[in-house]
Amino acid sequence: MSSDAKPERRISQDIRPAELGSLDWSPEHARQSLDLIYQHVIGVASQAISWYLTARGPKRRWAQRLRVGAIIMVAVAGVLPVLSQIFGAGSSVKIQPAWAAVALAIAVSLVALDRFFGFSSAWARYMATGQAISAALNQFRLDWQQSSCQLPVGGLPEESIDNLLDLAKTLVRKTDDLVQAETSQWVKEFRETLTEIERSAQTQDK
Repeated sequence: MSSDAKPERRISQDIRPAELGSLDWSPEHARQSLDLIYQHVIGVASQAISWYLTARGPKRRWAQRLRVGAIIMVAVAGVLPVLSQIFGAGSSVKIQPAWAAVALAIAVSLVALDRFFGFSSAWARYMATGQAISAALNQFRLDWQQSSCQLPVGGLPEESIDNLLDLAKTLVRKTDDLVQAETSQWVKEFRETLTEIERSAQTQDK
């Protein structure tokens, strides 16, 4: 989860946990409390999904621009030596083959920028994480409905309440685990990129 202006993290704000106030689990209010739990966990997962859907847009656009630019520069580098032969001696147009090296250098720079800011990798992570949370949310909704339809008309047995609460905890835990895994992957990739840059700088100084 990130911003385009600095090393990839945060769009406008972090994913923040929603507050869940005190609930009344007396027999006459148990169903209402379960409804509040349901809405709470749905909101937690939906907020995370919305974050990733919003965050992946800028990453996708920058990744596509940089990668397409790199592809074009590689193609130009391959064509320039041929053009220099076509427009060789006797032609009024002169194309120096050395421009191919310049085009390749630009292509490498564009790919390096993509890697440093993590546009392509972030785009892939955001898509995968958002889809995984969405799948967990869909599964939770189905499991909750299946358990709810088996509830008795009168008071709710403690076992039924515990079962529904376990479903809610599973979804929240799954959402937190997926977000944490994505964040850890970002930290790992960013550190590796910094290490490569420092190693390259040290090599050039020697």
